Amino acid sequence: MAAVRETLTQPRIVELALELIDTEGLPALNMRRLATAAGVKPMSLYHHFPNKEAILRAVAETIAAAALGGLPAAGTWQDRTHLLFAGLYGLVQAHPRALPLITTGVLGTPSGRRWMEELMGVLLAAGFTPDGAARVYHLLGAFTLGLGYAQLLSLEVPAETIVGELSGHWADYPNLLRVGLRLAIWDQPSDFATGLDVLLERFADELEAAG
Repeated sequence: MAAVRETLTQPRIVELALELIDTEGLPALNMRRLATAAGVKPMSLYHHFPNKEAILRAVAETIAAAALGGLPAAGTWQDRTHLLFAGLYGLVQAHPRALPLITTGVLGTPSGRRWMEELMGVLLAAGFTPDGAARVYHLLGAFTLGLGYAQLLSLEVPAETIVGELSGHWADYPNLLRVGLRLAIWDQPSDFATGLDVLLERFADELEAAG
């Protein structure tokens, strides 16, 4: 008996698109590849989305939505801010090859804007000025997404490739070769929480001094 093909819907297309991105990266996503994954002709996709860009926006919204939810209404501003960025970092870990979508999705999707609204509310209520709240976001965001790019590098540029390209150049790059494989491997996720707490403590000290 032939297998029953799953009904093509917008959520199903988004699910397949994200699976393709997670497996092969953003450049691999195109309408033909996506149609093949869905078991349909490419034109069938256009009944649900006008173009590839619309699918990418839907994928970004789906990812961003996962960063929200479960944030307690009570607790210190440090605890709540930590949870918000931990949620963002969780998405980075889950979908490292979708990192460009996560980066733009913070302000470019409804769920991303709700995440930002929550963060700004927490920081302004804590006593930060608008400039101070923006600074906290930019520094913590750069730290969070920067570690994501370290993870992405380890996927897109295998350590063996880097070492292979440097082989025979010990005299030119002695320090680089001493570190070698470790440069292209990010396997210390616990360092994120530690670094985040250090930054939050610094911001707390600055807020207290300003008050």
